[in-house]
Amino acid sequence: MSRDIDWHVFDKAADITASAVRGAMGSEGSQPPTYVGEVFSEIYAALRKATDEMPSKDSKPGF
Repeated sequence: MSRDIDWHVFDKAADITASAVRGAMGSEGSQPPTYVGEVFSEIYAALRKATDEMPSKDSKPGF
């Protein structure tokens, strides 16, 4: 995966994580801070797997 694409995947994972944990953090009895890290790790891994499975932009489409 190119560095440019990797940065976009990281950025998108951060956006999705922020949306996913909104409201679950900061109040009494909320999730611990490590929860955000765990959510981010899972989202980032899923996005990386999805981009690795995508065909290269240089390959011919196969129908």
